[in-house]
Amino acid sequence: NFLGASGEVRFACVDSPDTMALSGVVLRGLGLLTKANAAAASVGTWQHAGRTMASDATPQKKDIVHFLDNRDDPEVDAAIRAYMKAAYKSKAAPEKPEPSYELASKVERKYVAAQVVESGVQNISVPLAYKNEGVASVKRYVAQLLNLGAKAGFEDPLKEVEKRLAEKAASSETAKELVNAIKPYASPDFHAALLEALAAAEAETGAPVVLDGASKGYKAFADKVKKVAEAQKLPWKLLLDAKKPSGDEAARDKVKKDFAAWVQSARVADATAELEVLKAEATAVLDRHLSKSADQIRTEQAAAMAALQRKIESAKGAPWAEAFKKDLEALAAYDAAVASDPANGPKVAVKA
Repeated sequence: NFLGASGEVRFACVDSPDTMALSGVVLRGLGLLTKANAAAASVGTWQHAGRTMASDATPQKKDIVHFLDNRDDPEVDAAIRAYMKAAYKSKAAPEKPEPSYELASKVERKYVAAQVVESGVQNISVPLAYKNEGVASVKRYVAQLLNLGAKAGFEDPLKEVEKRLAEKAASSETAKELVNAIKPYASPDFHAALLEALAAAEAETGAPVVLDGASKGYKAFADKVKKVAEAQKLPWKLLLDAKKPSGDEAARDKVKKDFAAWVQSARVADATAELEVLKAEATAVLDRHLSKSADQIRTEQAAAMAALQRKIESAKGAPWAEAFKKDLEALAAYDAAVASDPANGPKVAVKA
């Protein structure tokens, strides 16, 4: 690991424990369930409070017996607890006529997906130098993450969030229940703003806000959600239009195109934020391995180079000064080549 002249962090060994840990940002990027996706789905949920019940398969006796020794997996452990609790309450509960390994199949798909991600993530280049490479490198990074997620069996992040919000809405009677239920899928500031809007709507009506589009409290809450979206710089009108059916094909195509462009820009912004987190983590790793901080090393390097330049100028014409001058020119050319193409490095011409 070393520092480039332009200040970016470069990795020389991607197999060390620290750098492998840092690659976790790539896995975090697979979710992309941040403000762009969760907020977009949330705004649509407030305006279209559907009632679609979740359809998770109930684990069966053969599933439970098969996985009794594998309770390290939280999902398996939760399924076993739920099954035993149900069996204790009602011993006469009938089994399905044709038992199947539904839980086993679900767990198997999860571990197969993990293997796909583990191997695929090694082929994704993280554009740490995206400021020099341009936004195209971030778009490519986002596309690679989404493609890897699709290969592993994950749905598009936006669809996944919408599905989860619909499930939460199906089991919620009041807006407060729903807002609390979606906390894991929303950014902290967006969720806090929703809570404030809900409290204001409840104060105005003097009653809990129920998920009924015709109720006074719900209408007041929906209006406040629009203001929250505006404060968060979310195009709430576009988000709503994208969910409304339209008989005008031209208008429908325009909304679809605008919505896709917004989702792309939001994902790029999210990925850029993740890259900044990765840079900070990389700098922290360097600081742990070095006796001096990365900033201190940069400062000392700059001071040493400035002092050397002054010595060369004062000893102009001396053989050693001319040799140093050539070395510094070669070093500057090397750094410029690295900065122009950080992903591939400088092109070295081999003389015969």
